[in-house]
This record gives sequence, structure tokens and C-alpha cells, in this order.
Amino acid sequence: MTQLITQSIQGSHPSSAAPPLLSERLGQRLESLGVTVVSITTENGFATARALGGARWVERLIIDSSAFAARAQQMWGEIADARGRAVEVWRGVWLAPVTAQRRRRSTDIPRAETVLAALMVGPQWLESEQLHQICDARQVDFTAAVARADRSTLVSPAEASRLASLVSWMQQDTTDLDRRNGELAGLSNELSESYEELSLLYKLATNMTVDQPPIVFLTEACKELHQVVGLRWLALQLIDNDPRLGDLSGKLITAGDVTGDTALMKRVGNALLQHDIDPTKPCIIDDTRSVDIPGLASISGDLLVVPLSTEQGRLGVLFAGEKLDNTCIDAIDAKLCGALANSLSIFVENVMLYDDMQSMFLGTLHALTAAIDAKDSYTHGHSERVALMSRLLAVAAGLPHEQVERVYIAALIHDVGKIGVPEAVLCKPGKLTNEEFELIKMHPEIGARILEDIRQMSDLIPGVMYHHERWDGRGYPHGKAGNDIPLFGRLICLADSFDAMSSNRTYRKSLAHEQVIAEITRCAGSQFDPQLAALFVKLDFTQFFESIERHQAMHTRKSA
Repeated sequence: MTQLITQSIQGSHPSSAAPPLLSERLGQRLESLGVTVVSITTENGFATARALGGARWVERLIIDSSAFAARAQQMWGEIADARGRAVEVWRGVWLAPVTAQRRRRSTDIPRAETVLAALMVGPQWLESEQLHQICDARQVDFTAAVARADRSTLVSPAEASRLASLVSWMQQDTTDLDRRNGELAGLSNELSESYEELSLLYKLATNMTVDQPPIVFLTEACKELHQVVGLRWLALQLIDNDPRLGDLSGKLITAGDVTGDTALMKRVGNALLQHDIDPTKPCIIDDTRSVDIPGLASISGDLLVVPLSTEQGRLGVLFAGEKLDNTCIDAIDAKLCGALANSLSIFVENVMLYDDMQSMFLGTLHALTAAIDAKDSYTHGHSERVALMSRLLAVAAGLPHEQVERVYIAALIHDVGKIGVPEAVLCKPGKLTNEEFELIKMHPEIGARILEDIRQMSDLIPGVMYHHERWDGRGYPHGKAGNDIPLFGRLICLADSFDAMSSNRTYRKSLAHEQVIAEITRCAGSQFDPQLAALFVKLDFTQFFESIERHQAMHTRKSA
């Protein structure tokens, strides 16, 4: 019966509105009680009736008769409004509304109305004149019809009244349950969507660090969003007019099956940056042909546009098209992409702020080291050149990018302790006395003490402290040997010695490059880490010699 009820409700009368929904739960309950449900539809003054599910013999005679439909039309208002009551349409025949579709509108246009009602039959019906008339009209033998009736299913007036109340209560209960189930389903969908959003934002937050190349983070973020939202493709176009973006300036990042080529996508992205779109919230373009951007319609029929912006202005634009399930881009997609765009805006802004801070930090260090190097005209630019060669050696040694940059900074300030060495000693021409050399040997420890209270530079101290230690243990200040010398110290030691031999000093002229390389090779395993020395002699020294020339030119101009 339940299956037939569902099928009937899914269908529709050719000239009427569809019957109201009878839930599967209510259909199952009525079926378990042995209650037959009849659908009665009235339109243009005429009523039609049909059984929903299986009906017994006597009930089928009633439902299929034109007299029953006519009677239902006469009593339509009473039947439709009889909530919780049994309406006696004939002697021994009752109807109790289960659901109703009542359209009370002030209009001249006829409207179809439908009632689903429980049909109940009592023993009085078997003796009624109406049954005689129906049997005659159907050419059915009255006695045979009565004999076929299952008297165990017949109800008394009191039972009909109670059953009508029961049906009404069940209908109310199932309505409430269906409504609550609908609310739970809606809440479940919202929770699912929120989980996807929170999961995506959590992944972004845990990866939102500036110690990895920003392009890696942005690329992974776009891939994650592309998969979560179910878009065919997604692209991120960044602005190109802010130098703080560095390598990110004007960058286009894509994910998924991008339709257009890179040049077209960049043109579209830059056009969207200039387009009159609200920079504070996502925008859905249902038909890209309506937007005056050349080539846009060729990459997607619809488009989601999400700006990346801060209080200072736009940073970029996220744009995407075509859902994988062929549905339209909707507000949920826009909300999720908008949440990501906010996170990306924060990340890009942090990259720019980090660049500002890093530039200021390195600028301060360069100024400090330049001031130290300026104490001795012969060592002008020494710290920058040592930092340059230390960085190149760290790269050749396979150190990660973050460590390479820390080696560079440590090398840049490796001689900061010379602040505590008398200038007369630093600039003395000729050979130093033993006492003077002991003063020079103090600068690594002085430098370490200067840095020890700066928490952010604690990892740089080994490079400052141990850049004059030797592989054979004959260096200073602590006579460490071999791998006991921290890696930063061994790296900077090579770069520092190389620059010293390659530069003019008060006590000697610079050596030829070939001589310097030969000396480093000879001292590998005694003064220098042999593995690092083997890597060092194979480096490209072009930048080093360019730096030498630049610093000499600057010194000449200042001396003139």
C-alpha cells in the first residue's frame, strides 16, 4: 500500500494540482491498521476518487462508484475541514481526513483541491439502500457482494470516531517528525559544509608560515579549495604594482583543468582586477557573455570572482568556473571561497609585512657591518663578501633554504665583535705583536656576547663564535676540532679565509685567484673541513669578483 501511495502522490491529475504529500511513515502506519486511504479531488464542481494502495472488495465498490464521488462533492467542505472527526457520508460509511490541500484564494480561476481521507465501513453499510443502488449500477449481485464482505474489518460508529482521532494524531506526529527530520537534514548539510570550510581553513592556518616559499603555500591552498568546492578550475591572479610582493608580483596560480592558456588567464585575471566589482565580497557572474572582458566567455559560462584585499587596497583576485557536477555556482561556493580569500589576503599581507621587516633587519645589519668594515679601509666590504660566499657554499652543501639564509646573516655579522677591539690594533700596518694578536682573538667571543641576549639571533652565535676554529684543532677561541666545530663556523671559516687571501691587507697584497684556490685545497683537512673545501673550490666566483670591484670603486670615490 505504501508504495502505491507514493506513486500516486508523485503523479498528477492532468488538470489539477498534485495531491498533498503523504509521508512514507504515515502510509506505513495506516497500512498496519488496515486503513484504506482514498484521494478525492474536486475541480469545476466535479469530484473524482481513487484508492491509494490496496482496497477491500466492499471499499472498492464504494470508491469506484460515481455516486460516492457525487456525495463527496456535496459534502466537500465538511470532509476537508473535519480534522480529527469521522464524517458519515452514507449510513455506515465514514471519511476521516488524513491530509488536505485547501486553496482559499479570492480569484475567479477555478482551482483543484484534494483531500486524502481514511475510508471506514460499518455493518450498517451492508444493509443500506446505497449499496443496493451501487450493485445495480455495477450489475453486481447484492447478496454475493454482501457475502464477500470481510465482517472482521467493519467498524462501529464509536470505533470510526476513535479511528478518526487516531489518524489525526498520527498525521500530526508524522508531520512533526518529518519537519524535524528535515531540520536535522538541513543542519547536517550545514554542519557538513561548515566542516569542509573549517577543515580547509585549518589546513591553511597550519601551513600559513613564512618559513616556506609563499608560492608553495598559495599553490597548495588553491588546490585544496579546487577539490573541496568541486570546481573544474580555479585561478589566483596577484597584483604586480607592489615591490614588497617580490617573486609573487603579478603571479598567476591555477588549479584543475584550466580551459584557457596562461596568457589568456593572466589577461582575464588582470582585467578582473581593474573591473568594477565590489572589492569586499564575492561576486557570481551567471553569464560571462554579459561582462566586457575579451576571452572571458571562452574559458567559462559562469564565473565566481572573489577579491583579495586589505584596508590598503586590492592584493589579487580569485576566480573560478564550472562546477564538476554541472550545477550552478551558488552562495555556498561563494562563502567557502570568500573564507579562503580572507585567509589568503592575510597571508599575502603577512608576506609583504615580513618582507618589510626582513628588509629593515638586513638593512640594519648591512649598515652595522659596513660601519665595522669602515674602521679598516683594507677590509671594506669584507663582511658582505663573506656572507655572499657563505651562502653559495651553504647551497652547494645542500642546506635547506631557511638555513642558507641564516648562514648568510651569521656571516654578515661574523666580525661584529671587532667593535670591542681597539681601532689602532685593527688598522695597524705590519705585523701584530703577541699582545695585539690576543686582542684580535677576542672578537669572536665579544661578538657572541653581543648577540646572546637577542633571542632571534641565538642560532647565529655558533657562526660568530667559531669562524676562526681550525679542522685540526689549532684555531681559536676554544681550539675545537673536526665536526665538533659547528657547521656555521666551518662554512664561514672558508668564506672568511678566501676573502682575506683575495683582498689587499696592510701587511700583504692579495693573492691571485689560482693561488687562493690552491691554498684552500692544500689546507683541506688541516685548516678547513675537507668536504666543504672540495665544494668551495668548485663554486662560481663571478659575484664575488663583481663585489670586489664594486667596493673598490666606492672606496676610490670616497677617497677622491
